[in-house]
Amino acid sequence: MKNLVIITLVLLAAVAPVNAQKKIRTPDGKTVLLFDNGTWKYEEVKKKPVQNAPLRSKKEIDKAFIFRDVELKPQTVIQGVSEKLAKFSKTQNQVKSEFQIASKGGKVILKTNWKIMDEEGFRFFGFITKTSKMIFTLSNGELVELQYRRNFEPKEYPNYKFTTYTAELEINPEQIRRLQKGYLQKVDMIWSRRTESYMVFNPDYFINELPKIIQ
Repeated sequence: MKNLVIITLVLLAAVAPVNAQKKIRTPDGKTVLLFDNGTWKYEEVKKKPVQNAPLRSKKEIDKAFIFRDVELKPQTVIQGVSEKLAKFSKTQNQVKSEFQIASKGGKVILKTNWKIMDEEGFRFFGFITKTSKMIFTLSNGELVELQYRRNFEPKEYPNYKFTTYTAELEINPEQIRRLQKGYLQKVDMIWSRRTESYMVFNPDYFINELPKIIQ
Protein backbone atom coordinates (compact mmCIF):
# COMPACT_ATOMS: atom_id res chain seq x y z
CA MET A 1 0.00 0.00 0.00
CA LYS A 2 2.80 2.43 0.87
CA ASN A 3 4.46 1.81 -2.51
CA LEU A 4 1.16 2.46 -4.27
CA VAL A 5 0.79 5.80 -2.47
CA ILE A 6 4.32 6.85 -3.42
CA ILE A 7 3.79 5.92 -7.09
CA THR A 8 0.53 7.90 -7.13
CA LEU A 9 2.25 10.93 -5.64
CA VAL A 10 5.12 10.81 -8.11
CA LEU A 11 2.78 10.65 -11.10
CA LEU A 12 0.61 13.49 -9.87
CA ALA A 13 3.57 15.64 -8.90
CA ALA A 14 4.89 15.34 -12.45
CA VAL A 15 1.78 16.98 -13.90
CA ALA A 16 1.04 19.48 -11.10
CA PRO A 17 1.62 23.22 -11.78
CA VAL A 18 4.90 24.48 -10.35
CA ASN A 19 3.43 26.99 -7.91
CA ALA A 20 0.32 25.03 -6.89
CA GLN A 21 -0.56 22.97 -3.85
CA LYS A 22 -2.60 19.89 -4.78
CA LYS A 23 -4.89 17.68 -2.71
CA ILE A 24 -5.34 14.04 -3.67
CA ARG A 25 -7.05 11.08 -2.02
CA THR A 26 -5.06 7.86 -1.62
CA PRO A 27 -6.57 4.38 -2.14
CA ASP A 28 -7.01 3.97 1.63
CA GLY A 29 -9.13 7.15 1.86
CA LYS A 30 -6.55 9.60 3.30
CA THR A 31 -5.97 13.09 1.90
CA VAL A 32 -2.43 13.98 0.81
CA LEU A 33 -1.06 17.51 0.24
CA LEU A 34 1.44 17.96 -2.61
CA PHE A 35 3.82 20.95 -2.44
CA ASP A 36 5.66 22.73 -5.25
CA ASN A 37 9.05 21.70 -3.84
CA GLY A 38 8.29 18.03 -4.50
CA THR A 39 7.43 17.12 -0.89
CA TRP A 40 4.12 15.80 0.45
CA LYS A 41 2.34 15.04 3.71
CA TYR A 42 -0.97 13.64 4.95
CA GLU A 43 -3.63 16.25 5.72
CA GLU A 44 -4.46 16.38 9.42
CA VAL A 45 -8.06 16.00 10.61
CA LYS A 46 -8.70 18.76 13.13
CA LYS A 47 -11.43 18.95 15.71
CA LYS A 48 -14.00 21.69 15.23
CA PRO A 49 -13.25 24.62 17.60
CA VAL A 50 -15.82 25.46 20.27
CA GLN A 51 -15.06 29.12 20.98
CA ASN A 52 -18.12 30.33 19.02
CA ALA A 53 -20.62 28.29 21.03
CA PRO A 54 -21.33 29.91 24.43
CA LEU A 55 -23.28 27.82 26.89
CA ARG A 56 -26.91 28.86 27.36
CA SER A 57 -28.13 30.22 30.69
CA LYS A 58 -29.89 27.97 33.22
CA LYS A 59 -33.05 30.07 32.83
CA GLU A 60 -33.15 29.44 29.07
CA ILE A 61 -32.50 25.72 29.45
CA ASP A 62 -35.06 25.15 32.23
CA LYS A 63 -38.04 26.82 30.52
CA ALA A 64 -40.84 24.64 29.08
CA PHE A 65 -40.16 23.44 25.55
CA ILE A 66 -42.35 23.95 22.50
CA PHE A 67 -40.77 22.11 19.59
CA ARG A 68 -40.84 23.19 15.96
CA ASP A 69 -41.48 20.60 13.25
CA VAL A 70 -38.10 20.64 11.53
CA GLU A 71 -35.34 18.35 10.25
CA LEU A 72 -31.84 19.75 10.65
CA LYS A 73 -28.89 19.04 8.39
CA PRO A 74 -26.63 16.07 9.29
CA GLN A 75 -23.22 16.87 10.79
CA THR A 76 -20.19 14.76 11.64
CA VAL A 77 -19.94 14.50 15.44
CA ILE A 78 -17.76 11.41 15.94
CA GLN A 79 -14.58 10.71 14.00
CA GLY A 80 -11.60 8.76 15.23
CA VAL A 81 -9.79 5.46 15.56
CA SER A 82 -11.48 2.27 16.70
CA GLU A 83 -9.32 0.51 19.29
CA LYS A 84 -10.49 -2.87 17.98
CA LEU A 85 -9.92 -2.15 14.27
CA ALA A 86 -6.52 -0.61 15.00
CA LYS A 87 -5.31 -4.05 16.15
CA PHE A 88 -5.78 -5.36 12.61
CA SER A 89 -4.99 -2.37 10.39
CA LYS A 90 -2.99 0.85 10.65
CA THR A 91 -5.10 2.52 7.96
CA GLN A 92 -8.56 0.90 7.85
CA ASN A 93 -9.41 1.65 11.48
CA GLN A 94 -11.62 4.74 11.48
CA VAL A 95 -15.12 5.12 12.91
CA LYS A 96 -17.30 8.06 11.92
CA SER A 97 -20.87 9.05 12.78
CA GLU A 98 -23.11 11.79 11.47
CA PHE A 99 -25.88 13.08 13.73
CA GLN A 100 -29.16 14.59 12.51
CA ILE A 101 -31.91 15.99 14.75
CA ALA A 102 -35.53 15.84 13.59
CA SER A 103 -38.55 17.15 15.50
CA LYS A 104 -42.17 16.37 14.61
CA GLY A 105 -45.36 16.37 16.63
CA GLY A 106 -43.52 17.14 19.87
CA LYS A 107 -41.18 14.16 19.49
CA VAL A 108 -37.42 14.69 19.00
CA ILE A 109 -35.39 12.05 17.17
CA LEU A 110 -31.61 11.80 16.84
CA LYS A 111 -30.64 9.97 13.65
CA THR A 112 -27.17 8.41 13.74
CA ASN A 113 -25.38 7.30 10.59
CA TRP A 114 -22.33 5.23 11.54
CA LYS A 115 -19.56 4.40 9.07
CA ILE A 116 -17.05 1.71 10.06
CA MET A 117 -13.94 1.47 7.89
CA ASP A 118 -14.05 -2.30 7.61
CA GLU A 119 -16.03 -4.35 5.09
CA GLU A 120 -17.05 -6.85 7.79
CA GLY A 121 -18.32 -4.54 10.51
CA PHE A 122 -20.67 -7.18 11.94
CA ARG A 123 -17.69 -9.41 12.75
CA PHE A 124 -16.32 -6.76 15.15
CA PHE A 125 -19.37 -4.80 16.28
CA GLY A 126 -22.44 -6.95 15.67
CA PHE A 127 -25.81 -5.18 15.54
CA ILE A 128 -27.30 -2.08 17.05
CA THR A 129 -30.00 -3.60 19.30
CA LYS A 130 -32.60 -2.49 21.84
CA THR A 131 -29.89 -2.77 24.49
CA SER A 132 -27.47 -0.56 22.56
CA LYS A 133 -26.94 3.00 23.70
CA MET A 134 -24.63 5.98 23.53
CA ILE A 135 -23.24 7.51 26.70
CA PHE A 136 -22.15 11.14 26.32
CA THR A 137 -19.56 12.55 28.72
CA LEU A 138 -20.01 16.33 29.02
CA SER A 139 -17.51 19.00 30.00
CA ASN A 140 -19.40 19.62 33.27
CA GLY A 141 -18.87 16.00 34.32
CA GLU A 142 -22.44 14.82 33.59
CA LEU A 143 -23.23 11.62 31.71
CA VAL A 144 -26.22 11.49 29.36
CA GLU A 145 -27.45 8.11 28.08
CA LEU A 146 -29.50 7.72 24.91
CA GLN A 147 -31.08 4.31 24.28
CA TYR A 148 -31.80 2.79 20.87
CA ARG A 149 -35.40 1.58 20.60
CA ARG A 150 -35.15 -1.24 18.04
CA ASN A 151 -32.67 -3.48 16.23
CA PHE A 152 -30.67 -2.21 13.26
CA GLU A 153 -28.64 -4.48 10.97
CA PRO A 154 -25.40 -3.27 9.38
CA LYS A 155 -24.93 -2.85 5.65
CA GLU A 156 -21.54 -4.13 4.50
CA TYR A 157 -19.81 -2.89 1.35
CA PRO A 158 -16.96 -5.34 0.57
CA ASN A 159 -15.92 -3.52 -2.63
CA TYR A 160 -15.45 -0.25 -0.77
CA LYS A 161 -14.18 -1.68 2.54
CA PHE A 162 -16.67 -0.10 4.93
CA THR A 163 -19.86 -0.88 6.85
CA THR A 164 -22.75 1.44 7.74
CA TYR A 165 -25.36 1.46 10.51
CA THR A 166 -28.31 3.83 10.23
CA ALA A 167 -30.23 4.01 13.49
CA GLU A 168 -32.43 6.36 15.53
CA LEU A 169 -32.89 7.34 19.17
CA GLU A 170 -35.54 9.46 20.87
CA ILE A 171 -34.41 12.39 23.07
CA ASN A 172 -36.71 13.42 25.90
CA PRO A 173 -36.97 17.00 27.30
CA GLU A 174 -34.82 16.25 30.36
CA GLN A 175 -32.04 14.86 28.15
CA ILE A 176 -32.32 17.93 25.90
CA ARG A 177 -31.82 20.19 28.92
CA ARG A 178 -28.77 18.26 30.11
CA LEU A 179 -27.15 18.13 26.67
CA GLN A 180 -27.18 21.93 26.55
CA LYS A 181 -25.26 22.29 29.81
CA GLY A 182 -21.82 21.18 28.59
CA TYR A 183 -19.68 20.38 25.58
CA LEU A 184 -19.27 16.80 24.36
CA GLN A 185 -15.95 15.33 25.49
CA LYS A 186 -16.33 11.60 24.82
CA VAL A 187 -18.88 9.14 23.45
CA ASP A 188 -19.13 5.51 24.59
CA MET A 189 -21.04 3.35 22.11
CA ILE A 190 -22.46 0.04 23.30
CA TRP A 191 -22.69 -2.28 20.29
CA SER A 192 -24.08 -5.82 20.58
CA ARG A 193 -20.54 -7.27 20.53
CA ARG A 194 -18.47 -4.64 22.35
CA THR A 195 -18.31 -1.18 23.88
CA GLU A 196 -15.91 1.42 22.49
CA SER A 197 -15.04 5.03 23.29
CA TYR A 198 -14.75 7.51 20.42
CA MET A 199 -13.29 10.95 19.88
CA VAL A 200 -15.71 13.86 19.49
CA PHE A 201 -15.13 15.85 16.31
CA ASN A 202 -17.90 18.39 16.93
CA PRO A 203 -18.08 19.06 20.72
CA ASP A 204 -20.60 21.93 20.53
CA TYR A 205 -23.08 20.02 18.35
CA PHE A 206 -26.00 19.85 20.80
CA ILE A 207 -25.40 23.38 22.13
CA ASN A 208 -25.67 24.73 18.59
CA GLU A 209 -28.37 22.47 17.16
CA LEU A 210 -30.94 21.88 19.92
CA PRO A 211 -32.02 25.57 20.16
CA LYS A 212 -32.96 25.40 16.47
CA ILE A 213 -35.87 23.04 17.21
CA ILE A 214 -37.19 25.01 20.19
CA GLN A 215 -39.67 27.87 19.74
